[in-house]
Amino acid sequence: MTNTLGTNIAKRRHELHMTQAVLAEQANISVNFLSKLERGHSNQVSSQTLYLLAQSLGTSMENLVDDNVPKITTNFGPNRLQLIKLLNQYSLTEQEKICQSIINLVKPKEP
Repeated sequence: MTNTLGTNIAKRRHELHMTQAVLAEQANISVNFLSKLERGHSNQVSSQTLYLLAQSLGTSMENLVDDNVPKITTNFGPNRLQLIKLLNQYSLTEQEKICQSIINLVKPKEP
């Protein structure tokens, strides 16, 4: 039996240089459960959790569950990937604060 979901989660997580702890926090699941998913020891996941995993990994739910979908790809350039890697070193709350600061820096000034 193949472990498409777990394999795709782990692959994408590694592409983003994301730890299990960071992904688990962002998807609101335990590290233990994420580890079981990745190793194929569990495949029982709610649609809400699958959605949060996909969002956290910057991909679609379909890409996570279907082994017939072409390779999970990223439209992220090297600078965006580096920014994601740096952000992943912080807690979700800290990430949101940093992102808000970046948004404030780059959004157009109102006349």
